[in-house]
Amino acid sequence: MEKPIAAIELGSKKLKLVVGYELDGQVYVIYTLVKPYGQCIDAGVFSDESKISATIASIREFTDPLAKLRINISDVLLCLPPYNLGIYQTRQVTTVVTEDSKISPLDIKNIYALIRNSAYPLNEKALVDVVPESFTLDHGRIFARAPMGESSSTLTVSAKVQTLPKALVDSYQNVLLNGGVVSRRFVVAPLAAVELISSYDNMPHSYILVDIGSNITTVSFIGNGALYGSTYFSWGSDHITERIIEKFNINEADAEKYKMMYGIDNRVMNFKVPICSVDDGAGREIKHFNNELNAIIKSELDIFVKNINQAVDSIVLQHDKSYRSFPMLLIGGGAELNGLEAYLAPKVLSESVQVIRPKNLGARNGTFFNCLGMLLANAKYLNVNDESHTKAGNLTRNPGK
Repeated sequence: MEKPIAAIELGSKKLKLVVGYELDGQVYVIYTLVKPYGQCIDAGVFSDESKISATIASIREFTDPLAKLRINISDVLLCLPPYNLGIYQTRQVTTVVTEDSKISPLDIKNIYALIRNSAYPLNEKALVDVVPESFTLDHGRIFARAPMGESSSTLTVSAKVQTLPKALVDSYQNVLLNGGVVSRRFVVAPLAAVELISSYDNMPHSYILVDIGSNITTVSFIGNGALYGSTYFSWGSDHITERIIEKFNINEADAEKYKMMYGIDNRVMNFKVPICSVDDGAGREIKHFNNELNAIIKSELDIFVKNINQAVDSIVLQHDKSYRSFPMLLIGGGAELNGLEAYLAPKVLSESVQVIRPKNLGARNGTFFNCLGMLLANAKYLNVNDESHTKAGNLTRNPGK
């Protein structure tokens, strides 16, 4: 079995962990975990770093008797949100260094060093990742993956360089370090999602990717399997929960339960059964019905639709307005709402709307989407910030006692 790797995403209110490995382009899951820490992150800004670090520290070593696992984590793949993501095209050429002129790991290391040191303006940005698009050798031979062992006097790489605000990267890295865990590498969330989607059959190559979180939604433009840009807005599935709490006067747990149990339920019933009954504070029982829940959810989704259409326009019109009709793929925990596809389809310009759920055994909840994709991205692309480019890890899996 391949050596397992831990992948972590820090959401607005909870940590998401997947432990697994990549083999032949597929992710195999060993363990998953969701651990809440409360509302501690808002659009990449930490309000309580110590609470998140304590949550990270709590998962460094743990035993799951039910799964017969003891897991020790010292380094992880860390998912970064695409807030103010910069994507730049680069093309670098290096001379092959081996005596027999065959492409070796050293040549790949050299080309990544050139990319790392190339003179594009970073300013207050941090280099996060490099996604190679093609490797070109003598006589115009082009490869999609690193052409190890092929003969050539030169190696040319065309790639997309991804940057994020340095302050954002530093804050995520520091909260991890303060939890006693090192970041093996960073992966931007939409890149991770693209890699997971690409691993499934019958998926489009060009689309609008919408990742619905609890408080933030990100919208990304994918063209021919490549990430071209990303934006975000402040709306998430918790906005629906908050409106249900407000209108029904119930607690958060019940509001979340009814939201996920019913969603948008347009079934025609011969009789009306209340969803819940509450005391109005004066000893009178107030009953709430499905049509009320539908109205609450739809009113929030109308705000969501307006934001989505604005986000799609802002990101797609940088390229070609016809791209607005690309299929829309919905991912993330917020995409699990029943009836979401049917409600959005006539309200957006995309030719189709589809919720994509993880198909990987052991992690089929949408909340793990980006963590699964990170495992694929890590196996596919070298880490531009790892100057050694060695494959080493400190995560162990032992049978539980």
